Amino acid sequence: MVQFVLAVLLMTGVELEVDWSELSVHFYGPVDLAGDTLYKGELKASLDSLLATIPLYAELSLGDAVARSQDAQNYFQTVLSYPQVVSTRYSTAGEVQNEYVISLVGPFLDELIPRLTQPASLHEQESDASADAGENNLSFIPSTGFIIDTRGTGFQPGIFPRFLDPQGNVILDAGNVDRNVLLERGYVHYAYSPRAALQTRELGLNPLRLIAERAAGRDRCDIVLSDADAERILSSPLNLRLLSECRVTIIIDRQ
Repeated sequence: MVQFVLAVLLMTGVELEVDWSELSVHFYGPVDLAGDTLYKGELKASLDSLLATIPLYAELSLGDAVARSQDAQNYFQTVLSYPQVVSTRYSTAGEVQNEYVISLVGPFLDELIPRLTQPASLHEQESDASADAGENNLSFIPSTGFIIDTRGTGFQPGIFPRFLDPQGNVILDAGNVDRNVLLERGYVHYAYSPRAALQTRELGLNPLRLIAERAAGRDRCDIVLSDADAERILSSPLNLRLLSECRVTIIIDRQ
């Protein structure tokens, strides 16, 4: 059974737990969930409260975004009516409950992808960037993705976190990556340890590990990198391409 961390909400008796490594919400409920109208009402209220605490990006919560999108509302209404069953537990008192899971991401994300906050795109920067220093070095092993370690910074996971330099300039934003790749692969992945991060398939065999300097933004969903790491990314056509292909895993704290 997966480990659940970070967001635990107790609302009217319903406990919801977010597993950021899966971008999903888990909860226990009655076996006959469809027929328990009272429980379904409590579950919806709990989910609404939970979504209000999850950043879509630094200035907007997922809950606020869902409230503005009919497609998103329809999605969560459907998954609440037909959640996936992943396990069943039996209490010593004879009570039987199913463990259910619903995904925080779906087709509705297409309309929630933020607009670009700066005019330059990763692709435009890539075309102007200088060649990698090691491209003519036969011993050079190219990077295949990024691991960003945010532990200890107070970073709050979200759906579309941004990467910034210390001056607040955007290095990576969901608005400047390939939309089709984002929807197919996911914008970023989350892990709770370096070992788990290395198991992310999209990172390849030689990911570059960077340490976040701090978290920023209203909901602390922006990741600030050092000047040196920002330059390391922006001066490399390869690194810019990897970002545009969403080959990023973020290591987060267990809370």
